[in-house]
Formats: sequence, structure tokens, C-alpha cells
Amino acid sequence: MIFKKNSLSGDIVVSIFGGGTIVTERNFLTGYYHFPTFRSKTNSYVSYFKEQGYVTEAMHPMYGSFYNRYTANINMGFDEYYNYENFYSSIQKVWFVSDSTFFGTITDRLEEVNKMGEAYFNFSVTYQNHGPYSDETSCGTYIKNKGYSDSAYNTFSCYLQGIKNTNSALKDLVSFLDNYDEPTVLIFFGDHNPYLGEDNYTYKELGINFDFNSVDGFLNYYSVPYVIHANGAAKEIFDKSFVGKASTISPVFLMNELFDYLGYEGNSYAKYMGNLKAQTDVISNIYYKIDNKFVLKNDAHLEDLMQQYQCVNYYYAH
Repeated sequence: MIFKKNSLSGDIVVSIFGGGTIVTERNFLTGYYHFPTFRSKTNSYVSYFKEQGYVTEAMHPMYGSFYNRYTANINMGFDEYYNYENFYSSIQKVWFVSDSTFFGTITDRLEEVNKMGEAYFNFSVTYQNHGPYSDETSCGTYIKNKGYSDSAYNTFSCYLQGIKNTNSALKDLVSFLDNYDEPTVLIFFGDHNPYLGEDNYTYKELGINFDFNSVDGFLNYYSVPYVIHANGAAKEIFDKSFVGKASTISPVFLMNELFDYLGYEGNSYAKYMGNLKAQTDVISNIYYKIDNKFVLKNDAHLEDLMQQYQCVNYYYAH
């Protein structure tokens, strides 16, 4: 990824593969591992930023009813949720909106809100490079190694072309923010690894290990990158470089990773999550990470701690 050398970067270990985007996004937005229904007002990091005086908005150029985001996002504390029906259909008459167009709407709102003298918290979910990917036609021009079937080559080439297009749009977004006067921090991350064909045949032809009996296989399946990037104005205010290697963590701790870097405690729930992160910063159904080592869940003996975490999730959510 072209931005890593000028940013903080690490990996999040998600709990989904090939789909289920809302799990990772709501992990990040709430710090919850076990979710409430979001059918009523629910405490979250979104509502926390709102309490601090931020204008809070979410964006996704798909239908607002998808995963019931319209209801859930508002109940998490977003002032507005821009989706296909209420906004993006006026920009593009088909449901697909390119990242270059999509990211432009984010910066437009950032400028509009900042010009009103308001701070801005935006959470946006892109769609451009989501699967499925064609196994019948290749995308772009890539060298085909020996031993790859046509279908695996086609699938993987389309995935790579999508990454290239999103990377180009991200480059423009980062360039805009780097030249923006207001202090701004950008966090971007993957929600899950891609589905690349039935029984993961493309991964098998690529020789990628998915054996959960090994930590490498587990991480190959579940880990995706995240980047924390700050513009010059933010670096000056916080007196931080925002460059270096960040931790491998669960997405429930991604907000804490930023807070920890800034030396910022946040509210009582953020403090609780910071204390939990110090004890285990990766939580999954297979492995935990303790003292920077991955330990099988059954050998970690964290049942009491996880029961407490589930109770805190429940009571804070309500």
C-alpha cells in the first residue's frame, strides 16, 4: 500500500471472510464484540463524538435498507446517513458509484461542515472493489504465472484491478487532505478478505495457507490492513509524526489504537476498552493475542474476562 511509509499502519484481525461487512464496521464504531439490535438509541463512539460537539455523518453509496444501516446508523448517533436513495441516486443513476466520485462527496462535506466552524466525524463505506469477481474475463494486464487456471487468473486479476482503482482514488483523497488547512486524521481499513471462488480455489492456486492450526494460516484468512494518516496541521497540533508500525489488533480496539497514540483516554467506556486491550488486543473464536503472542482460545483462559466484556457491552449499549 503506497501510504504506509507516510502513516501509521498495522493489521486488524476480523471475524468474517468474503462478506458480512457490518460486523467489522460496527466493531469499530462501537467497540462491541457482541452486538445489540440497534433498533433504539445505542451508545457508541459515534455518540461519543457527537457529545464532544462533532457533526457526525455516515456515507455508503448503496441502499439504506441494506443491513438496516439507515436505522442502525442513526441510532448509533449519526446525524445523517447518506445512501443511494437519499443522495447518491442524484449523482449517478446506477447503484454503483466509483471511489473517485464517492471520496469527493466526503471531502465536499468536510469542507462544508468546517466552513460552518464545526468539527466533523465521518464514517464512509466504499463498495467499488467488492466481489464477486469475474472468472470468465480478465481485468487489466497482468502476467499469468504457470500453473494458474484461467478462472483463477481472471478472478484474481479483477480483484487486483479493483485494488489499483481504489488505490488511485485513495491517493487523491490523501493528497487533498495533505493540502487541507484544517487538522484532519484519516483512518481506512479493510472489512474482510475477498471471496475468490468456491472452496477458495484461487487462494489454493496462489499457494496461500489457510490452515487455522497455524497462526500464519489464521492471519492469512482473517487479517486485513489499516492505516492511520494525519495531515500536516494535525501532526502539528498533536506533535506526533503519525508514521510507523502500529499494532495487530481486533477492530473493536481500532479507536483505542488512535486514542493510545494520541495519549487520549476518552470516556469511561473507552478507558475500559483501553484496559481490556492491554490484556488481550486480538479476540476471536480461534486465537487471542496476549503479550504479543497468539494463543489458542482454549489455552488463553480468559473466560471470566470475556464474560465481563460481554456484560459491559450489553449495559453500555443500553
